[in-house]
Amino acid sequence: MIMAQQADRRFPNPWHDKPLRWPDRFVEDPDHRRAVKLWVWCEAKGESFRDVCGRRGLPYTSALRHRQAAMQRITMLLNLERSLERDSNLVV
Repeated sequence: MIMAQQADRRFPNPWHDKPLRWPDRFVEDPDHRRAVKLWVWCEAKGESFRDVCGRRGLPYTSALRHRQAAMQRITMLLNLERSLERDSNLVV
């Protein structure tokens, strides 16, 4: 997601936007989605996640928990999606 955020939009790549849509696609909780998007932006721009959270009035520890929950959900659903595409059956 970070590399997709850093990509130069002048040179379109059909795959570079796909990771940026993962939070909207896989994360239902708006607080989780907001935290992971903010974290990705901070990582891509070289900003401090803690400082940006402070400027926006978001408790840093809560933002970390929300980000972690979002990343776990995205990872789980991407793995499930890939498993279903590859094997056509549910893997637990």
